[in-house]
Parts: sequence; C-alpha cells; structure tokens
Amino acid sequence: MNDEEKKNEAEEELTFPQEEKAPKKEKEDTGKVFLRFQVRDIVFLAIVSALCLVTCAVMPLVISLQHQIFGIAQVVTGFQLALFFAIGLYKVRKPGALFLMACFTGIIQLIMAPPMFFSNIVCGLILEALVLLFFRGYRKDRAIFFAVLLYNPLSLPFNYLYNLAIGNEEITAVAANNPWGAVGMSVAVLAIAAVGGLVGLKVSKELKKAGVLK
Repeated sequence: MNDEEKKNEAEEELTFPQEEKAPKKEKEDTGKVFLRFQVRDIVFLAIVSALCLVTCAVMPLVISLQHQIFGIAQVVTGFQLALFFAIGLYKVRKPGALFLMACFTGIIQLIMAPPMFFSNIVCGLILEALVLLFFRGYRKDRAIFFAVLLYNPLSLPFNYLYNLAIGNEEITAVAANNPWGAVGMSVAVLAIAAVGGLVGLKVSKELKKAGVLK
C-alpha cells in the first residue's frame, strides 16, 4: 500500500469512524466486483422497496403543486427513499442492488406515471455505474451513502429534461420563472436525502446489533 492509499484510508476512517466492514462471506470473494444474487437478497430488496413505496404514498397529495413549486415531490419522498434504500444496500452489498430497488419501486410507479418509472431506471443505472467507478461496489458505507444521497436528487434534472423534450412548458416554466427557487429546492432535496441516508445507515447498524440483519 503506497502513501496515497494510506492517506485515503485515514480520511475514510475520519469520515466514517464506525463504518462496518463487509460480511465475512463476501470477503471470501476478494477481487470479485459482481457478486451473484441469492433468492433471499432479491426478496429482501423487494420488501424494502415495498415499504419505501408505502411511506412515499404522501406524494399524490402534493403532486398538483408541481406546477407551482419545483421539486415538491422529491422533497416529500427524499427522506423515505434514502432511508429504505440505505437499509437495502447495507444488507445486500452487491452491485446491482440499487438498480433492483429502483426497478421494484418503478414497476408500481409505471402504472401511475410512466416518467417516474423511466426516471428510476435511468437514475439507478447512472448511480450503479458511478458506484462501480469510484467504490467498486457497496462494501463500504460511504458507497451506500453516496448512492442514496444522489438517487432522489438526480430525478430533478431528469424530470426537467424529460418535460422539456416533450414540450410540457407548464412544468419547465416553474424552474425557468424562478431559477433561484429551483436551486433552493434542489439543495433542500439533497439535504433531506443526506439525513435519510445517515439515519438509514444508523438504523441498519442497530438492526444488525439486534440480530435482525444478518
């Protein structure tokens, strides 16, 4: 290990001093990036995704406000998404886990609003690629936090570009007419996702101590 690698390890310890290491069974796969999913992994991710959708049921109550307030849907769902996705990734630390949860939540959303489904798929793919590029998977808590921090905020530019492409000026005008308001809401979404991610990691560690997550 060279000096730069040692420095990075030291910085990581300062950032996440209580970070959990990958389970022993995954340590045996040293050098492997893509790990095979077991049935219990997929079932667990599906359950977490279902719980996430239930807690995000508040979104339809504010969906009419999206013509007036940029990012209102992401504000009311950002905490729940980051919280449950962090728990899912903490348990199943395998590349593709985030994308699976994005698909599970997106399938239900496809019935309500197809753009939400495509937003999930695109954001999931982008973040899986970034996590592989920067962290080589979810073995470290910082990789999990990075993914859940950006998942919901990434839907903001996607939705804007989508509505711009289809000519839905009523939606895009919200950001165009009040750009600073859009920036403020984007920062709020990012902050809410950060809190949700940190709480999700904390809850996951407590569940593991209690023997619920093995």
